[in-house]
Amino acid sequence: MTAKKLPAKKPIIIANWKAYLTRVEEVQRFALSYTRVAKKYTHVDLSVAPPFVLLPAALAAFKKVNVRIAAQSVSPFVDEKQTGEVEASMLKSLGVPQVIVGHSERRHPTVGAGESNDIVRAQVAAAAKSGLTIVLCVGEQERDAAGTHFSTIASQLTSALEKAVAPATKLMVAYEPVWAIGKSAKDAMQPADVHEMVIFIRKTLVEILGRTAGVKVPILYGGSVEAANAQELLQQGGVSGFLVGHASTKVDSLTALLDAVR
Repeated sequence: MTAKKLPAKKPIIIANWKAYLTRVEEVQRFALSYTRVAKKYTHVDLSVAPPFVLLPAALAAFKKVNVRIAAQSVSPFVDEKQTGEVEASMLKSLGVPQVIVGHSERRHPTVGAGESNDIVRAQVAAAAKSGLTIVLCVGEQERDAAGTHFSTIASQLTSALEKAVAPATKLMVAYEPVWAIGKSAKDAMQPADVHEMVIFIRKTLVEILGRTAGVKVPILYGGSVEAANAQELLQQGGVSGFLVGHASTKVDSLTALLDAVR
């Protein structure tokens, strides 16, 4: 098969650090190491998403390089003064421009936060009101021959976007099939299957947001992405980039991925 050309726009890489990096010193060391090689990676649009408590440290540590800082979640409340909540307006005032919403680990009903479609919709609305760029995660737990995974994705997108967000909202969609997470590159989701889902997500976005807005939304992939399969997924999968978890928490593995999408 002849390789397709890489997208004309810069590949988008969002490094979701989850809770792998937990101390200010770790963020500072990571940023220092990356800063030393950052000039090699101007071909990539890179964001880093540390835990809430490390956002100020990340903003300070990455200020000399072109790296955006993202939050891993956001409160569904707006100006309700709820205990323990981090509202979108707080992130905005801190200088954080992006937020991940609806990640599969946040949606999980038992080992996660149990965020329902209703909560995700409220989070999207709150983030949109504050002008944050939203990275909306969607994905099925498993697949079957009946194709119910398509209806799952459509339901997640429609619930989050149909009434909660205007077409002009800054938005990305990250497709993360839960069943594919944690696998090796050769056992992960194949590019042709990713491309099929990208086409379906694009069609659904156009139906919800209208053609003008729907065709412009970047669609990312987040299921066992590493240097070994990144370029093929980008070329043949039709995605605009990747939402990367554990592989993004070490400079060596992150830069290997960035090299792979050059």
